[in-house]
Amino acid sequence: MSILVVLRGNSGSGKSTVARAVQHRFEPGAVLVVPQDVVRRQMLREQDKPDGLNVELIEHIATFGLARGRIVLVEGILRAARYGPMLQRLSAAATRSDFYAYDLTFGETTRRHATRPQAAEFGVTEMRAWYHGWDPLGFVSEVRLDATWSTADAVERLYSDLVR
Repeated sequence: MSILVVLRGNSGSGKSTVARAVQHRFEPGAVLVVPQDVVRRQMLREQDKPDGLNVELIEHIATFGLARGRIVLVEGILRAARYGPMLQRLSAAATRSDFYAYDLTFGETTRRHATRPQAAEFGVTEMRAWYHGWDPLGFVSEVRLDATWSTADAVERLYSDLVR
């Protein structure tokens, strides 16, 4: 059985923290986390652009994990227009797919960002350019995580959904 989990949201919303915490609730090797930022910014050093290689590479990495029966957790901003078709293909390739998306105000994302190590790397100006508000995928219903969801709440929800 292959399970796809997609966790989307604006920069600073808590996606990476939740993904790592969920991964650590399972045995080593059971959950493959595919972070958009790592693929795009570290592995490829590319901008988020329509013809970026990161979209295809994320799909290849996730497909690799799904083909081996892993839980694959893809996390990132993953804007619907650019990443939606790839996420839809991944969903079709998985036995089961669960989608979650943060829906936070710009003020909340900047407040959360201020608590992260990345706060020294980029600030409100950059985040404003990246912020897009609620950006639903057109092919699936996503669990909407708003500001009332703590990190612990989100981790517990994803984990309990995975083990159901």
